[in-house]
Amino acid sequence: MMAGQNGTSMGAGMPGAGVPVPVAAFPDQAEDALRDDTPLDQLGSVRIARRVLRTVVEQAALGVSGVARMAAMKSGWPRRLGRPLPRYGVGLAVREGVVAVDLYLVVTPGASMVEVGSGVQEAVGAAIEHILGMDVGAINVYIQDVA
Repeated sequence: MMAGQNGTSMGAGMPGAGVPVPVAAFPDQAEDALRDDTPLDQLGSVRIARRVLRTVVEQAALGVSGVARMAAMKSGWPRRLGRPLPRYGVGLAVREGVVAVDLYLVVTPGASMVEVGSGVQEAVGAAIEHILGMDVGAINVYIQDVA
C-alpha cells in the first residue's frame, strides 16, 4: 500500500486503486482496531452490485491475450435457451452465492481460439473467487467473431 494524503492509503495495483481508504493516524490505534472482539458475523453485510460483478468479469476477460473486445449481442437466442440476456457481452446468473457466466467475445486474428477460451475461463474464475469472494458454477465462452 502507498501512503496518500491526510492519513489515507492507496492500494497500488488493486481493484479500486487510487481510492482513499481511511487508516489509523497513530500505530497504536491500528493495533486496537486489530484487537476488536466483535464477531465477524455481527459486523453487517457486504453486497456487490450486479454491474460491479459484470465489470470484474469483463475486465478479467479483456485482460487475456487474444481477446479483442466483448461482442455486442443482437439476437435473443440466449433467452430462448433459458439463459439471461447478456449485456455488454456478459450474461450473469447468481443463485445462492454461486455465479454462472456466459461471455461473448471477439478474438484477434491468428489467436488460438481454444487457448483464448481456456485463458478467459481461468482469468474470470480467479477474478470471481479472489476479488469478489464468490463461488463459480460455470463459465461459458462463446467466440462470436474475429477482428
